[in-house]
Order: sequence, then structure tokens, then C-alpha cells
Amino acid sequence: MPDTEDFDLSRSQEIVWLHEELFPDSRAYNYTASLELRGPLDEEALKQSLRGVLDRHDGLRLELVPGEFPPRQRVAESYEFDYRTADLTVEDDPDAVFERIWREQHDDPFDTARAAMARWCLLRIGPDHHRLLHTEHHLVHDGKSFSLIARDLFTLYRSHAQGVPAELPAPRSYRDLVEESLAAQAEPGFQQDSLAYWRTTLAGAELHVPLRGRADPDRVREVPVGGQLRQLLPPEVAEPLRAAARRDGHTPYSILLTLFAELLRRHTGREELVIGSAVGNRPLGYDETVGMFVNTVPLRLRLAPQDSATDAVDEVTESLVRALPHQGIPIQDLARELGLHSSAGLDNPMFRVMFSAHDAALPVIEGLDIDVSIHEGYNTGTSRFDLDLVLIPDSRRTVNPRTGPGGMILVWDYASDMFDGSEIAELQRAYLDLLDAYLAGATGPLAELAANI
Repeated sequence: MPDTEDFDLSRSQEIVWLHEELFPDSRAYNYTASLELRGPLDEEALKQSLRGVLDRHDGLRLELVPGEFPPRQRVAESYEFDYRTADLTVEDDPDAVFERIWREQHDDPFDTARAAMARWCLLRIGPDHHRLLHTEHHLVHDGKSFSLIARDLFTLYRSHAQGVPAELPAPRSYRDLVEESLAAQAEPGFQQDSLAYWRTTLAGAELHVPLRGRADPDRVREVPVGGQLRQLLPPEVAEPLRAAARRDGHTPYSILLTLFAELLRRHTGREELVIGSAVGNRPLGYDETVGMFVNTVPLRLRLAPQDSATDAVDEVTESLVRALPHQGIPIQDLARELGLHSSAGLDNPMFRVMFSAHDAALPVIEGLDIDVSIHEGYNTGTSRFDLDLVLIPDSRRTVNPRTGPGGMILVWDYASDMFDGSEIAELQRAYLDLLDAYLAGATGPLAELAANI
């Protein structure tokens, strides 16, 4: 029987909880993915596998303790298996019905005092074609955890459907992680070297550099309304980007972050920017654990327009290398230590713009008798930042063996009280022009890279 003793939220979970306390109508921390299943589906095997995933991971069976403030949590002794089905083959307009169902599934608030904070809806699209909607709360979710869930789900499915033994490593408890990390953070002098690094790095930085949008750039956001546009970098762009990164000792992420910063430099007129980036802050030994591990770091980037684009990427790469060893301080603690406080609303005291990589690779499951492709990052109508750009490094979102080079996906979430879709589309075009010019081997100053945008 699981240990039901209460324990505190992790520092990553605290931010999620606080957001929902401030904005109870927001669903910014509900996560929905759509899993396209093609082939002869064994629905009973699928249901058994979903239950198996819940049973394997105590991080999925968490529930908040009612009446506690700030809340504590526990691993539930039992949980509700929230699973339903719908047949879209009988609908006159199946696309409209799908749109309604996924939004209902996503927007329905979770009862965080009752496990499990995950639910599924299996839609029949046609003969040998189903779509599984997977929704979970960010109190129990991050990108790496979703990859673990996908691996476990389809490994167990293959076992139940085909009688193949399922060999999966035993995960460590999320509760152990929380208690170990909170104990470490309570020690005198916790990460003093990292605090010193951030104090020095951010000293004198101009925070909250305003973007030029439709709204007052100095306004305080009070409602997390937003929109989304997705941008595909096809293999004929993504492969040269990967090659350029290997050649110059960079990563695709550092190149794209530099070009994003250059886009913002031209948009704001500022040569120094603080951009937030989400990091998967998993301690050693917890690679198999499902739960919320994400922290955010403020990256102070300085762009010299007279430098070459390659030199600019070198500098940004160095900034990343210097910052990542200091990612362990919870962002809310860092803000407090630096004497920074939000005035109200959604404002992060250090940045309003994010650029992150959703780089937890999907698993590859051999021998499945169904084809599985995954769509993540639906447009939920929310954005926690003025602009929040996420890189998905491989557009081949499948758990089946992959062939040929993949593209990349850029997901642009934006505050719709500041931008409209046409303005973001223009930023996307300008960003692609910068990338094309960079990959063409431009050697002149950064300011002259695609200078006509």
C-alpha cells in the first residue's frame, strides 16, 4: 500500500499552484496531447496499459491535501481512472466535434484534491484509426515525464496486445525527490556560489524590455489570454542548421536563441536582453521518475551589432554554458534573493519573453502493430508571457522507428492583448529570413544579416 503521509510541494510545483490560486479560471497549466493511432487497436490492452502507467508512477497519483495553505500533497491510496470514448464516424461534422471534445477535455478543471490528475478520451475516427486525447495537470507533468509515459504506455501495450514481455526500469519515487531537494535547499549556504553568480550576472540588467505590440508595453497583465502560431522548419532547413551547429561547436538551440535575440534587438532597439528559458532540472538518479521538475533561468544576452553572426552565437553559447551549472535555484527564490518582485498580475520580475527547447526525445518502440504519431502544444488560448517560443528539435513525432531526417517545429505562444496573429506571422517570416541568411554563410556584421527585414 502506498505511503499516504503528507509532504510539501516541490518548488517547481509551487509556481503552478500559485498561478492557479491567482487565476482560477486559467487552464495554462493543463497539458493536452493527441496520440494518433492507426492500425487494428486492442482497446482493452490500451486501457490496461494506461492503468499500468498510473500504477508504475506515484508522481501521477498525487493529490493535494484539502484545507492546507500553502498546500501539501500525498500519494493517493486509490485513484479515479478517467477514461471515456466517442465515435466520430457517426458525426456529420467530425472535425467540429473533435474541436469541441478536445477543448472540453482540456478546459475542464482538475480537482487537484483527487487523484489522478490525468484523463483520457479515445475517439474513433474511422476503421483502424483512433485518436487518444491525453490531458494532465502540470503539477504532475513535464516534457521528459511525457516521454517516459509514452515509452511505458506503448511498451505495456505491446506486451498486453502481443504477449511480449515488458521490460521497464523501476522508477524512483517523486516523493523522495521532493523530500531530498527540500532538505538540500534548507541547508545553510544552499548554493551560495550560484546566488553569487546570478547577482553578478544580472547586476544592472534592464529587465522587462518592452516589446512593440498593440498594447501599452508598460502595462501589467492580469489575464493570461493568448494565441499560438506554429512554424515548421522542414528537413531542408533543419539539416543544414544541425550541420552548422556541429561544424562550429554550437547547438541548434544556441543558434536559434541567438537569432531570436537578434530579432528582439531589432524589435526593441536594445542590445542587451534578459530572456527566460525553461530547464529540466532533474537530479541524478531520477531519470525514470514522472513528475514536475522544470525550473526557469534568466539568460542575460548581449548582442554587439558589429560582431559577426558566428561570434554572436559563440557569445550566447558561452552564456548558456556559464548559466546551466547554476540552474538549481528555484526561480521564485532567485527573485526574492535579488530583491525583485512582481507588481501585480502575471509579470515575472525578470523577463516577459521565453525561449525554450522541448528536447526530451520521444521513445522508439520496435514491433508495434499500430502506428503512433503525437501532436503536442495545442493552442489553448493562454500565454503566460508576452512571447513564449518553444523549439521541438524533431518534427517526427512518432514512437515507431523513424527513417530519413526530421524537421523542427517552433511553437509561438503570444499574449493576444499585445499581439495579433498577423504580427506574429510577420515575426516568423523575419526570423526565418535571419536563419536563411545565417545558414547561407553570411560573414558580415550581425546587424547586416538579412538587413532588409
